[in-house]
Amino acid sequence: MNKRIWISVFTAGILVSSYNFGLAQNKASIMVSATVVARISQSVIHQAPKISVAEDDIKRGFIEIPSATILQIKTNNRNGYALFFEGGSELFKEVRVLEKGRSTLLSPNGGLIHQSHSGSNVEIKDLSYKIVLSKNIQPGSYPFPYTVRASLL
Repeated sequence: MNKRIWISVFTAGILVSSYNFGLAQNKASIMVSATVVARISQSVIHQAPKISVAEDDIKRGFIEIPSATILQIKTNNRNGYALFFEGGSELFKEVRVLEKGRSTLLSPNGGLIHQSHSGSNVEIKDLSYKIVLSKNIQPGSYPFPYTVRASLL
């Protein structure tokens, strides 16, 4: 505690003690309330920069990318938050986001996934993807189709 605050608290304590000493029969109460503003922040621990598509992937019709996005989310919001997936590519027909056994289908242009409050103020989100390929895709390297952003609802 800095010196100025400590002196103010000490002085206030003396005044209250003196007041209470002189008026032992009287009592007072003070009600204090506070509003906590909901906040969220994210750190990208890992983001796959590109997707490699091989001939075998094209024959199979899809690729799977484990742990392509790993985020650290910090929030105090008990109502949860959303992960927004922005971007997309016409080379992919369908994109599924997989996390802890949950599979969510995104549109080719992105989407959002609601995240319930986990009970912790800090979470690690390890997101994997299953991408269904369009018929006109060729083998090669492609930029990762989405950026992921955490936001309050």
